[in-house]
Amino acid sequence: MDPILLLSTLLLLAFGLLGVGVAEPDLLPNHLLRIALALVALALGFVLPPEKLLRHARLLLLATLGLLLLVLLVGNGPGGVRRWLDLGPLNFQPSELAKVALVFYLASFVGRKGNDYPIVGAAALVGLTAGLVLVEPDFATALFLVTLGALLFILAGVPWRRLIMVSLAGALALAPFSGVYLARFRYVSERFTSFLDYLQGEANPTQTVYQVLQAQKALLLAGPFGQGPSGNLPHLPEAHNDMVFASVVFATGWLGGLMVLLLYFLLFARGLSLALRLPGPLGLVALGLTLYLTLQAALNIGVTVGFLPVTGVPLPLVSYGGSSLLVSGFAVGVMMRLAREAPRKGVEPWSS
Repeated sequence: MDPILLLSTLLLLAFGLLGVGVAEPDLLPNHLLRIALALVALALGFVLPPEKLLRHARLLLLATLGLLLLVLLVGNGPGGVRRWLDLGPLNFQPSELAKVALVFYLASFVGRKGNDYPIVGAAALVGLTAGLVLVEPDFATALFLVTLGALLFILAGVPWRRLIMVSLAGALALAPFSGVYLARFRYVSERFTSFLDYLQGEANPTQTVYQVLQAQKALLLAGPFGQGPSGNLPHLPEAHNDMVFASVVFATGWLGGLMVLLLYFLLFARGLSLALRLPGPLGLVALGLTLYLTLQAALNIGVTVGFLPVTGVPLPLVSYGGSSLLVSGFAVGVMMRLAREAPRKGVEPWSS
């Protein structure tokens, strides 16, 4: 196994234990179980041949779309949202699986068709996947899926003329429904409005930006070396999940926070190295999984420190969420399998 990927993953899981432990000590047994399942998912990703996953990428995406439809019919969640499927001991969130499914599907599509082939069909599937997530509602994850798909198209070398035309068509198709959506799910516009008020210093600290200000308070109280796992964390909603980075820093200090950033940088550097050594669809898989893990981490940390509006996106390999741990563990396992095969396998690039 690749030592850099393995060590970075295990250390991030360990930081997650500290963060959950200082935020919600009662959840530690459940979190340990979820970490064990994430390691099983990592092993599964390592064992499965990536070529086979690419061959069945369309089936994987269709299955994911089926789960996204199912969650809209029978799913559950707080406040009337439908994001999770009740699987007994685990609530599974299909939108997390959609991130990896899209990476494999787009890599397979470009590998089969080349990067100068019309992308309307592939882009429509990306839009359908994001649209099903959008109506759960989960605006942040839907936007992340669209961004991930767009980046993969760009990095695969799809001509800008195709990207611009498809983007304009998608924008025109969605524009008539945007007002209805924002009126139906007011939390989306409220989050952006609150963030703009926060940037201008006009927000009400007891309401609109309470979570962000409490996270910043925890970061400042941490000091260079932290308060330890038994420290008295300030009240912070979702401190074990969406705001877990603040909990980790509170327990381990600013040095611990820098270590977490370094670990994600190592994942990014290693994934980029794999992508460069594996031209063709496998290289795009490595790049897509790297972007999934590190871009999502950047979004989560950006929210915690107050650089971005609150999104509800978990911190990969660290947050308490079981679905996120499973899927991110599987993604790392696939990257480790690619790292093992990269030195001895040449992959032909797609045609241009």
